[in-house]
Amino acid sequence: MDSPILRRRTLAGMLALAAVPGGPALARSIPDPPRPDLAQTAKTAPLGYVRRLTVKVRINDLGPYPFLVDTGANASVISSELAALLRLPGGRPVNLHGIAGPEMVDTVTAASVAVGRRVRKGLTLSVLPGRYIQAPGILGLDWLGAQGLVLDFARDEMRLGSIAPRTDDQTVSVPVKAMRSGLHLIEASVSGAATLAFLDTGSTTTVGNMALMQRAIRQKAISSDWADIELQSLTGQSMTGRLAALKTVSLGKVNLRNLPVVFGPVHTFDYWGLSDRPAILIVIDVLNAFESVALDFTRGQVHFRLSDSSTDRGAATS
Repeated sequence: MDSPILRRRTLAGMLALAAVPGGPALARSIPDPPRPDLAQTAKTAPLGYVRRLTVKVRINDLGPYPFLVDTGANASVISSELAALLRLPGGRPVNLHGIAGPEMVDTVTAASVAVGRRVRKGLTLSVLPGRYIQAPGILGLDWLGAQGLVLDFARDEMRLGSIAPRTDDQTVSVPVKAMRSGLHLIEASVSGAATLAFLDTGSTTTVGNMALMQRAIRQKAISSDWADIELQSLTGQSMTGRLAALKTVSLGKVNLRNLPVVFGPVHTFDYWGLSDRPAILIVIDVLNAFESVALDFTRGQVHFRLSDSSTDRGAATS
């Protein structure tokens, strides 16, 4: 999960994300995400308001506490403030991998971490300052496992458990192409060229690797306007990237137009072994544009549902 810091005020003008159907069978569009407040200073303004959904977590039968769920993190995290409040016993330091590289962090052990009836015993949690994670904690793949996850933006809630996929014309299902250490990868395309994508429900800024940037420049699939931007990792480390808009990113039959993406030497791609081919990390800033997104790990699919309110009545359907 990363927090963007605006470096140029021209960034605000680039945040015009639109999604439209990629085929006649899905004549829908989805609304633009909220734009940032231009009254904020150029140095600290966020990339735009992003709704982050949480689940209610009980730790050692105490709580509940609103935790994020991060499908791009292999380890769960707790804020140093909550760990101290609960007096969780300390463990051995570990390397935590963020966008700017690995960082040695402290750990604690919780006797139980529960969401509803699902309980994980003896879970090790990395400890980070609450000001960086902006939540009491984060559940990672070590807790989530193969459990399904629904981001229901229409109801402003996140649900864990089995998924009953819809088959109507407002839902686009994209198959999971591969798995790497629990990470689920889907096939996308940028202006028609195959691109590997994975969904990160804990981050707030969509990022692309250098291979994707170089190919997009060659194919003129990217805007000519660029802005420097600084990203901050969970550990407080920072890295400088370059923000531009990809002209078209397709997920199944849904086309995302003018998608703002930060490009740079992002360590996340190195860690997951995704640096050699064009890849993109799609996160909450984009997923917010849908009514819901369901990660159906049992069936190996991701279901994107478009909003009823975004129906294009004048578009042709088949």
